[in-house]
Amino acid sequence: MPNVTFSVPQVLYERMKKYPEIKWSTLYRQTIEQYLEKLENNTIITMKELREKLKKKGITMENLTHEQVIENYKKTRDLKWERTYLTPTD
Repeated sequence: MPNVTFSVPQVLYERMKKYPEIKWSTLYRQTIEQYLEKLENNTIITMKELREKLKKKGITMENLTHEQVIENYKKTRDLKWERTYLTPTD
C-alpha cells in the first residue's frame, strides 16, 4: 500500500497526541474515501449548477431578505463542516 504524508499545524498535532487510541491514518483514509465517493456519485455540485437549480425554483439572490441570506449561509457552513470534517469512527 502506498504511503501519503500529511502536514498539520503544530497546535493540531499536539491536540491529536492527546488521543493515542485514535488511528489517525485510518481516519484520514476513511475521510478521503468518503469524499471521493461523494465526488464520484455527483453529490457535490458546482456553484454554477447550484445557481441553475435555484433559478429553476424561482430563487435568486435578489428576492432573498438579508435574514434569509444569513440563515442560508449558516446552514451551508454547517453542512460543509459536516461533509468535510465529520467521519464515522466505526
